[in-house]
Amino acid sequence: MSVVPEPLAEEPRYVPGMSPAEFEAQVHARCTLLHTACGTGRLAWRRFGEPGRQPLILLHGGFGSWRHFILNVIPLSRHYSVYCLDLPGLGDSAEPPGEYSPGPLAEIVWQGIQTLLPDASGVNIAGFSFGGIVGSHVAAIGAERVGRYIGIAPGALGIRSTVKLELRKQRADMSEAELDATHRHNLSVLMLADPERIDALAVYLQRETVRRARVRSGDIPFTDLAARALERCSCAISGIWGSRDAIAAGEVHLREAVFRRIQPDCRFEVIEGAGHWVMYDRPDAFNRVMLELLASPGR
Repeated sequence: MSVVPEPLAEEPRYVPGMSPAEFEAQVHARCTLLHTACGTGRLAWRRFGEPGRQPLILLHGGFGSWRHFILNVIPLSRHYSVYCLDLPGLGDSAEPPGEYSPGPLAEIVWQGIQTLLPDASGVNIAGFSFGGIVGSHVAAIGAERVGRYIGIAPGALGIRSTVKLELRKQRADMSEAELDATHRHNLSVLMLADPERIDALAVYLQRETVRRARVRSGDIPFTDLAARALERCSCAISGIWGSRDAIAAGEVHLREAVFRRIQPDCRFEVIEGAGHWVMYDRPDAFNRVMLELLASPGR
């Protein structure tokens, strides 16, 4: 049975010609801003939806922030208490102490979950790209308190890739037009498969997330750290990929094989026509699949 999140009339909706900053502000107005510890600073969380519902933790990708899920947080919050955080060193969160690797980052995130949700069980963890790597470690740490892990095109699955993406670097002397052109190029190469989805909002979100990034994930996505963490998980695991993911480069089936090696009966969904940033490329399909996975039986 399909679970389709029907839009409510008063929900923010981005339309061509609308100011991206205005849309972001409308979505942000729906959240409650929360903070937990992150070294000597704070980890920024945004809660969407009623606090008493089953919790869904969303972890964004590298060079990202909560904005990676801007088209998803409100539809998902009709059914869950959505906690969308900025990972340490990204967005509005403080830089982490010590080593920048999935294990220590996951400890910070899990401590935050325990602070915000001390009595919750059946916590759902969903992470995109680098956030999926961190999320796999969070799910392993959380053990029986975690109900499901959903990896949204995560790396670190031990799959050797020969793909070389020709991304452009920003320069301090670039004009606004040059910066936008750089972000449009990088979105087309890495993030979005549908050229029509590279709109003013996508470029704005890319600029806002990248300019707040103070840390890099380095070679972590090319390791097997996520696969090893998932092997330690006691919860149900699921995967979501876009069929045109630039990193998978036509080899999504290899990612599915890793998930099924770890948990043979896992749910693994491929969204047709979507790129790496699957939840922006095909938001309606993604939201529907997410709700179906979250509603499916656990372990």
